[in-house]
Amino acid sequence: MSDFLSKFNKDKYEDMVNEQEDKQVKDEKIENQENTEPQQKQEEQASAAEKKEAVSKRDTPLKSNPNPVASRSSRRQDAEEEVEIDLDYQKKKRRQMWLIIAGSVLACMLIFLIYHKLVHVKVEDFVDKPVADARAWAKENDVEIELEQEHSMEHDANQIISQSVAAGKKIRKGKTLELVSSLGPDPEEVIPLADFSKMDRVEAEEWIDENKAENLQLVAEYSDDIKDGKFIKFTIKDSGIDESEYQRKDSAAVYYSKGKEVFEKNITIPDFTGTPKEEVEKWAKTNEIKMKYKEKDSDSVEAGHIISQSKKADEMIAKRDKMKVVVSLGEATVVPNFWGLTAEEATSNYPDLDVIVKHVFNAEAPYGTLISQSVKADTKLTENDNKSVTVTYSQGRPYLHDFRGQLEGDLPRLFYEEYQSKGANIKYYVKFVDAPEVKGTVVGMSKFNEFVPMTYTVEIRISNNASAPPNPPDFFDDEPGGDGGPVEIEEPEQPIEK
Repeated sequence: MSDFLSKFNKDKYEDMVNEQEDKQVKDEKIENQENTEPQQKQEEQASAAEKKEAVSKRDTPLKSNPNPVASRSSRRQDAEEEVEIDLDYQKKKRRQMWLIIAGSVLACMLIFLIYHKLVHVKVEDFVDKPVADARAWAKENDVEIELEQEHSMEHDANQIISQSVAAGKKIRKGKTLELVSSLGPDPEEVIPLADFSKMDRVEAEEWIDENKAENLQLVAEYSDDIKDGKFIKFTIKDSGIDESEYQRKDSAAVYYSKGKEVFEKNITIPDFTGTPKEEVEKWAKTNEIKMKYKEKDSDSVEAGHIISQSKKADEMIAKRDKMKVVVSLGEATVVPNFWGLTAEEATSNYPDLDVIVKHVFNAEAPYGTLISQSVKADTKLTENDNKSVTVTYSQGRPYLHDFRGQLEGDLPRLFYEEYQSKGANIKYYVKFVDAPEVKGTVVGMSKFNEFVPMTYTVEIRISNNASAPPNPPDFFDDEPGGDGGPVEIEEPEQPIEK
């Protein structure tokens, strides 16, 4: 570039010198014309011959004269002798001058453009682009970045919202480009929740996108009862937050149904016959099979092992399908018919059963007759069953014993054990009489030592002698009018039952 400028300046200097010399020759010519006008006519004839000679000289190439002063003098002399103006030459000189000027301007402009391009860079459009892209561009082009952040609903987090220098404009290297980037939506903003129960899954997705509820998850799960795409439930992770106070930062989930899950039948069913129940349970859990277990006694299969299965071995089954197996309870004990057996035979003949014998009064069945058994005959009882069997035998009609000499406090127990616990509704009421026995001693009964109906009330006489000696006489006539004299009986207002 420097060589070009030096050559350009040298040529320009030489052109300026030649132009000044031409101007000086022209001025001298004009002066000579003014001085020689009177002599013009005289010299016309001589000039004609000289013109021919001058033309021949001009056509002859001039030799370069190393002495510039001598050259200028000779030209001046030639001008004095003959003056001839070449108009094309002046046009060429002017054209050459303008070309030189235009070239100089263009060269300067080119230098300026190159310099400007080296120290400036064109700014790209960073709006809606990630901050990382702007930083990479700035590093590559030696531009500083000043970043300001603010919340925005229109721009995602770390997206650029605006820039200080418009896209397409240039910025000088080393200068600072100011950018405003998004922090995303305000997490503290309270969002009025929609009624998701009235929305399908697509509408819920649109609502989440519109409100930028990034912490509100849309969960799809299978349901056997709810149709595909329909609402199941809405939950907020923090149970202490009310739905009216829900903020964008709170974690929540909306559940929608994917419909009933359908699985491929790609699971081979083993032969479970004779297999322990524990292994079947493990297989069913691993393959998510809905296994149902039914128990049954077996004389050939050990207790806790499989007797049979609802689906054949080597068949294919799908996950969540239903299946049933029968589990052995072992050999069962058959409950006999105790009719015709005595109480002693019932307890001794069946050691595998817990036979409980019970005796009750019965006015219709003779003594020793089997009235009932708690478990029906021919019933099979296994180890999982209660093997207790109660057999009830008849004691016939109730027999009222003699309770004289007993204390009044023992009567409730005696009547319960002897009669009421055995099905006979035998009751009593008390009369207090004067008697030599100690107070509270039974001294008489309205009936004793004989059979009575299933429902009967007996009168019991109790001594009220508080001053009797500790050892009363061994014999006492309980009949009125005996040796003991008349007995005064206190009639109660109503019978006392115990």
